[in-house]
Amino acid sequence: MHIQLEKLRSFVLIAEEKNLTRAAQRRHSTPAAVSTQLRQLEEALNLQLFERTSKGMVLTEAGLKVLPLAYRILGNLAELETTARAIAGNRRSELLLGLNALPELLRIESVLETTARDLPEVSLVVKSSNSVDIQRAVLDGELDVGFVYGGHEAETLKRRVLGHIRVVTIAPLNRGLDRLPDSASDLACLPWVAPSPSCPYIDLLRERLGVHYPAANVATTSDDEYSTIAMVKAGLGIGLVAEHLADMAAARNEIRVFPQTAATLSLYLVTRRDRCQQVPELAAFTRLVEAQWLGRALADRQRRSLDEPAAAPVS
Repeated sequence: MHIQLEKLRSFVLIAEEKNLTRAAQRRHSTPAAVSTQLRQLEEALNLQLFERTSKGMVLTEAGLKVLPLAYRILGNLAELETTARAIAGNRRSELLLGLNALPELLRIESVLETTARDLPEVSLVVKSSNSVDIQRAVLDGELDVGFVYGGHEAETLKRRVLGHIRVVTIAPLNRGLDRLPDSASDLACLPWVAPSPSCPYIDLLRERLGVHYPAANVATTSDDEYSTIAMVKAGLGIGLVAEHLADMAAARNEIRVFPQTAATLSLYLVTRRDRCQQVPELAAFTRLVEAQWLGRALADRQRRSLDEPAAAPVS
């Protein structure tokens, strides 16, 4: 079986956009070309990955299972490519970039493409870690810049808000939980697959349980969201994960999602103030990332306004 990475990229973008035209725009390609790549990927895998519905391109059960693997493959490739370029010494200024989530979720592909075009003097080396360690590494000078969920302000740091994610509570299907308790004390009594202390989700759990957090029934802890979903699916307890991952797991009939529990967590781009002043390439790169996210946010708002039905005329 021979699977080209370009076909995987098209598959991931279609899954994110649920639309061939928008996926093609992000690929700087045409809908016909992206559709052909998807068909070839489905033939290579002998799987149907999408269903075409009135709501757009919807992942099948097989597509939902393949998507996390595609994210990981592309993430590993991004790290390999940036590290290889730095080793080869093809560029003059090396910047160490910390990723706290899958590269596709952080739009790293477009960031890498734009950096290569607009900042040819910069060589990016990608390092994957968690938000707490990334912010610490930036403070200590071990990383030049990093993506961080939540976190805390520091006088020596510059933290730019790029966007937000929604984090929801999930539960096992076999526990018969149709709704969660309203009181924090009752909620704390339920078994929890708690975030690890290095995960910013732990602050959301503390806020949710309030004074009852110290007595929370923590059945086990998890270092990443895929592990949390697996543990919740196995019936170990309830947990917190990003809404898009929860929805995919729920579509596979693995867990139950409580969307009304959604809490918002900010995504920051973090650098040290003195490094931005000392390294012009770092300052230019942070402006580039901000522009990428601002442009995407505007495009998303425009798309939503087009998707919304027009208001009925007032008679």
